[in-house]
Amino acid sequence: MDILLPHKGTEATEFILLGLTSQRDLQPILFVVFLLIYIITLTGNFGLIALIRFTPRLQTPMYFFLTHLACMDIFYSTNVSPQMLVNFLSEKKTISYTGCLAQCFVFVTLLLTEYYMLGAMAYDRYMAICHPLHYNSRMSRPLCICLVTFPYLWGSMVGTMQVILTSRLSFCGPNIINHFYCADPPLLMLTCSDTYIKQTMDKENHSVVTEFIFMGITQDRQLQIIFFVIFLLVYLVNVVGNIVMIILIIADTQLHTPMYYFLCNLSFVDLGYSSAIAPRMLADFLTDRKVISFSSCATQFAFFVGFVDAECYVLAAMAYDRFVAICRPLHYSTLMSKRVCLALMLGSYLVGLVSLVAHTSLTFSLSYCGSNIINHFFCEIPPLLALSCSDTYISEILLFSLCGFIEFSTILIIFISYAFILIAIIRMRSAEGRLKAFSTCGSHLTGVTLFYGTVMFMYLRPTSSYSLDQDKWASVFYTIIIPMLNPLIYSLRNKDVKAAFKKIIGKKPQE
Repeated sequence: MDILLPHKGTEATEFILLGLTSQRDLQPILFVVFLLIYIITLTGNFGLIALIRFTPRLQTPMYFFLTHLACMDIFYSTNVSPQMLVNFLSEKKTISYTGCLAQCFVFVTLLLTEYYMLGAMAYDRYMAICHPLHYNSRMSRPLCICLVTFPYLWGSMVGTMQVILTSRLSFCGPNIINHFYCADPPLLMLTCSDTYIKQTMDKENHSVVTEFIFMGITQDRQLQIIFFVIFLLVYLVNVVGNIVMIILIIADTQLHTPMYYFLCNLSFVDLGYSSAIAPRMLADFLTDRKVISFSSCATQFAFFVGFVDAECYVLAAMAYDRFVAICRPLHYSTLMSKRVCLALMLGSYLVGLVSLVAHTSLTFSLSYCGSNIINHFFCEIPPLLALSCSDTYISEILLFSLCGFIEFSTILIIFISYAFILIAIIRMRSAEGRLKAFSTCGSHLTGVTLFYGTVMFMYLRPTSSYSLDQDKWASVFYTIIIPMLNPLIYSLRNKDVKAAFKKIIGKKPQE
């Protein structure tokens, strides 16, 4: 990615903490008191973790949550206490700019994580007291892991956003923080920026953008009519195909299996992100002024990002399902239980939610004070960053990091799953068994190749190599074409789907 210069307004390189008191006589006393408290905190929580870890009868959900609560308390207090204790004994209570941001991140992350962890512990007690006979099944290990993972993910996401937005502020006046650690409120009091959106606005007399104008795919009026007809047909096939797929899977009990459950969710996310783009694009083909409001642009962007990133993990879950079906057939019903399938889908949508919040909040907190013409047919990250008059370095890093993580983690899951599947197929003695295994995986592999190939081309490139005109057609392919192809890919060679469709059609005259 292009390396941009740091924000010019950020002049402070360190902060001075005023601490709890400025009285020299009290500071040694407070040092001893808080040192003892900190030692007790560490000893108590480490002792609790060790006790739970090495006592077999404490390996229960309640103590599992308690272990994580103890870990958070250790990190939470360690984030603040050592710096505070050192400051009691020093004359100049300074902390570096990066150290201050790091302290802010850890504080916000662990604070929010602890809130949700306490909520999970309350739910655990509710299940133990109100549903004791179902406690073991409802508080299974996968569910407990999900209940613990969500608070960490949510806390990290909010902590990251707080630090990123705080780092965009200018600290060009006093650097004295009236506190004993770097907390958000006293930092905001020091900034000389507009803290309403936690960013520095351009000092020139530019008007703030309230709407955007799309350039669209083409400016040729005759081509626009042709494209309208083509993409309307494509979108109709997409909507009808995905809705029919969802209805078939819900209506036919023979399709109530993990594979079709994931396929139903794939159709839903395909429908979701294509519908965030296609209707607006079709309307713009018939209008001269292709205008979208700032809030509508943010909404379109959020739905698109959320559904696309969720699809990555839905495809990974489908690969894992095929791995279990082919490599662990005897354990399939237990390894792919209803609860596991539900957890996999909830995890996919949670990742989509985290991604849309992170990208949307950061992208739309930038300043758009110059041109408002988007060289695209919908609100997407690269053309929006090209319009911003803010420093987009952090947005670019977040885009590359988050998209890279989602792409890499899901591709790794898919690659490992199919590596084991390939080994299992090679070991099969029956040619019929090999053919059946290949036909089972063929549709999914085709869908994965089309989707990931386009997404990687779009996002995992340095910003210097972006060509917006070229990217428009790549965007058309994965926002409009792929959602239309998926129902066809997964149904044309699928006997179960064909049988379900014929059954539904056959019942209509009787009804």
